[in-house]
Amino acid sequence: MRPRRLVTLLAALSATAMPAVAHAQGVRDVTGTVRAERDSTPLEGVIVIVRATGSTAVTDAAGRFLLADVPRRPSVIAFSRIGVVTDSIVLAVDRNAVTIHLELAPISLPAITADARPAARIRFEQSTQASIVTVDRETIARLPAPLESDVIRTVQLLPGTVALNDYTVGFNVRGGEPDQNLTLLDGTTIFNPSHLGGLFSTFDTDAVDEVDFITGAFPAEYGGRLSSVLDVAVRPGRRDRVGVRGQVSLLASRLLLEGPAGSRASWLVSARRTYADVLAGALTSEVFPYHFWDAVGKGSVRLGRGMLSVTGYVGRDVLDWLWREAEPGQDEIRLVGSWGNQVVGVRYDRPLGSRHRLTLDGGVTGFSARFGLEPNVVEAENAARLLSAKARLILVPSRAHEIRLGVALDDYHMRYDAGSESFGSSFLRTRYAPRVWSAFAEDQWRPAPWLLVRPGVRVEAVQGPDLVTVAPRIGAKVFLSPAVALTGSAGRYHQAIHSLRDQNLPWNIFDFWIGADSAIPVGRADHLVTGVEWWFGAGESLTIEAWRKTFADIVDANLSDDPAVQGDEVIPVSGDAWGVDVLVRRHWGRVTGWIAYGLSRATRRSEAGDYPAVHDRRHTVNVVVQAPGPFGSELAARLGYGSPLPYTPFIGEWDHRTYRAATHSWDNFDREPIASDDLNSARLPYYGRFDVSLRWEVRKWGGVLRPYVQVANMLNRRNVFIYFYDYTTAPATRSAISQLPLLPSVGLEFAF
Repeated sequence: MRPRRLVTLLAALSATAMPAVAHAQGVRDVTGTVRAERDSTPLEGVIVIVRATGSTAVTDAAGRFLLADVPRRPSVIAFSRIGVVTDSIVLAVDRNAVTIHLELAPISLPAITADARPAARIRFEQSTQASIVTVDRETIARLPAPLESDVIRTVQLLPGTVALNDYTVGFNVRGGEPDQNLTLLDGTTIFNPSHLGGLFSTFDTDAVDEVDFITGAFPAEYGGRLSSVLDVAVRPGRRDRVGVRGQVSLLASRLLLEGPAGSRASWLVSARRTYADVLAGALTSEVFPYHFWDAVGKGSVRLGRGMLSVTGYVGRDVLDWLWREAEPGQDEIRLVGSWGNQVVGVRYDRPLGSRHRLTLDGGVTGFSARFGLEPNVVEAENAARLLSAKARLILVPSRAHEIRLGVALDDYHMRYDAGSESFGSSFLRTRYAPRVWSAFAEDQWRPAPWLLVRPGVRVEAVQGPDLVTVAPRIGAKVFLSPAVALTGSAGRYHQAIHSLRDQNLPWNIFDFWIGADSAIPVGRADHLVTGVEWWFGAGESLTIEAWRKTFADIVDANLSDDPAVQGDEVIPVSGDAWGVDVLVRRHWGRVTGWIAYGLSRATRRSEAGDYPAVHDRRHTVNVVVQAPGPFGSELAARLGYGSPLPYTPFIGEWDHRTYRAATHSWDNFDREPIASDDLNSARLPYYGRFDVSLRWEVRKWGGVLRPYVQVANMLNRRNVFIYFYDYTTAPATRSAISQLPLLPSVGLEFAF
């Protein structure tokens, strides 16, 4: 212990021996946060003890703790946990809050074996929730990726998910559609969480704390989506000093700044931009017509016993592509596009006494897209906005019950406009404004040491279609031993918004959003999940789950709709899906990672009949390993396999000519394919990919440098993206465009 701290401690001990009349009378509640000294990340599971009274608390996932009834006199508070250096402070009479930074230094004691538990093991023992996986920032950052580490590409490697191709970060979860995944950023919804049509996700890895991914039967506090929940938490900024993090790669760079704002607040700001357009213009005469940028920020301040935080995000994709060069008698035409998200979320989190907690959330999230052929040929706009407010109360009346109550309001506004200024006409003009009032209640009840039960219900009133829905949900866990449990969950789910997708397209730049009204239904799904979870060794687990989902009142795009008629833009669809997911995971040690296997079948039914869903992949396998590598590096590797996906083949083509009134002539025709009436009646070849990443860590200039080399698709497998047909030959010939080729990349991460 440092001499100065020893003197302070001795002075405090002397002070506590003085007569009580020399100090302020009464007791107080003390709140605080415990963080790592290295990077200011919250530390969970730290034991906090008031030496004089023996009062004890344990920090939660955010590093927070509450000590009730601490004497109002100088008090020694000690902090300890396996993996950190034990430390203590003296809390003055007039202080009711404290933040401490502990040094991470695992200590080995002779003849003593200490077993710590990963967060997933704690959740296994204390929660009924099945079908949930948590991934931290370090795991995400180390995984190999085509361009840079990515939250959603990590999620795509977990059981229950199907990614259609390398060019999208969209994902289908247990038979659902991408728009049926609820994506949250610090509790605020994001509509389209991707850039570049899916090559990048919205989330900057450096700003992420951890990610919770629930693939089915999620609890009553979550609503608004049918399939899954992706809950991304942005970490608070450092409280000890200003820090800098970032990355430079071949295609994009990002920079993060963070630091304290006084003794009770912190801030974090991160920005990112691609620069392929700049490099192309500087090095060649060619023009790369696309770039994107985004930024995320978070501010946190302690107000009394509560914590107020504000999270913001803004991002934009920009496209400016020469569609047709100028010719005599006609101007050039450019395809111009711009789309992106804007998010602001506010959260106030406050403990009520020693066991209860109140959380208030408010947010504004928007997505807007504009595409046009310029000058003034045609233009289309789609915008979606959500105003939300939520309140959640957690009550713990006894060790046997944890009650959660909540209310929420989600106010959606969506519009779609298409027209031509040159022709003075409007092709389509639609408005959707569903408003959803909701309330939920659930109780996690432990009637016996070997049994956990979680009954719950969610009620929603949807203005627009004027519909009231009741969604009962229940979960249960039966412990066969302290390390083995049987799980089961079931529930009903509703969704008041949809996106329009073309089943014949393998890639969507983004989703066009519409809302429920008198013509558009509220989607419905029922979930059933049963399984077993087994923990063995210090940090290894096995989860096997069988699941079933049924869908009703979901929609698909009507490619034959009449622009003059509102309400025929969609076709009603129902669906059915079942499967088995297996996850074997090693949570810590020199070698970590997981093996994920999914067996599934997903079908759809519409006016076209029964057909396989476009994501109907029978078998999916992903093996992820993180271990010490050669030359002092950290090795990360991913081996993936996916059985063939369905697609709708083309059976012919037609010549599409356009009449030009100004010259009384016909333009040269464009060949347009004719798709088969039998949806998804053919299958692509199987998918396979092997990725490897090597990272080194060098401490220099008072910071950490992490150069890396990674190779995506190291075996250069030609995974088919789409087929093209040439009908000018007899017989017609088919050729394929492949997905990502062998793609090496290098980059540098840094932290100061």
